[in-house]
Amino acid sequence: MSEDLLSHKLQVLHEDVGEMKAVLKDLTAAITKLALIEERQTQAAAAQERAFKALERVEQRVSALESYVPANKRVSVWLDRATWGAIGLLLMFVAKKTGLA
Repeated sequence: MSEDLLSHKLQVLHEDVGEMKAVLKDLTAAITKLALIEERQTQAAAAQERAFKALERVEQRVSALESYVPANKRVSVWLDRATWGAIGLLLMFVAKKTGLA
């Protein structure tokens, strides 16, 4: 009877070991999936960091361009005044030559 009991316990132990192997395979697959997810998250974080750096460079360029806006406006005003002055001089010249003035 002792041999039957020992044989039965050995059989149960063998089944338990088989179940543990199956669970370990599932755990291995889950860990592999987690590693892939972690790698993708790392790549996404790196891409996001590159995007933020590019955005920062664009913001710096926009700030630099915006600093020139007041100077450009002053130049534009001076050019407008010079153009109107030249038009006025041209009209006065034409008026004198045609005898209107």
